[in-house]
Amino acid sequence: MAATRTLLLKTGIIPDIGTISLIVTLVGVGGALLIWKAALAVRANFLFERPKAFWIAPKKAATVLQAAE
Repeated sequence: MAATRTLLLKTGIIPDIGTISLIVTLVGVGGALLIWKAALAVRANFLFERPKAFWIAPKKAATVLQAAE
């Protein structure tokens, strides 16, 4: 976000500060989503799971559905 803001302010392409703020916000959100997708692509799922030591209550076992006979 800082790099985008600096680039837009130094070049002077867009004089309106509101438009610059919108662009910087969109780039920040888009960048965060790209990093998230990249982490999932390289199977870094541990980044998005709470460690066992920090759970207040134990995790509930997942429900397993049985096939109908």
